Amino acid sequence: MYKFLSEEWIKAYADEWNKNEKLKRELKDFSASIKYYVEGKDEDAVELIVEKGIAKSAGKADNKKYDFELWASLENWKKLATGEMGPRAAMLTKRLKFKGSMITAMKYMGAFEESLRMMSTVATDWNL
Repeated sequence: MYKFLSEEWIKAYADEWNKNEKLKRELKDFSASIKYYVEGKDEDAVELIVEKGIAKSAGKADNKKYDFELWASLENWKKLATGEMGPRAAMLTKRLKFKGSMITAMKYMGAFEESLRMMSTVATDWNL
C-alpha cells in the first residue's frame, strides 16, 4: 500500500498507466507534464510526465510550470478514485480543480476519465 499521491504511489500509478493499452492508444498523440496534489498541500505535489501516451517518468513535483495541474480535497480524490464521483462531474462542479488547456482536456476527455478511474488500481493508503 502506498500513501495517496506519495512519490511511491505516483510511480505505481505510472506503471498501471503503461499497462493500460486503451489509455496509451487514445493518447498516442498526447505529451504533457501533469502535476497532482491534495488541495492545500501543493508542497507535497507529484508529477507524471507523459510522452506520446506513455508515462515516461513519475516522482516528486518541483516548481516548474506544468502543462496540467489537478488538485482536489482528499475526500474528493477518494471519490474519484473509487468511482463514486465521475471526472467530468468533478470538474464541472469544481470538486476537481484543473489548470491547463481546456481544449486539450476536452479533446482527450475519454482518456482523462480513464486515467482518473485507473487510480483505483493502485493499492492506496488514504490516511495522510
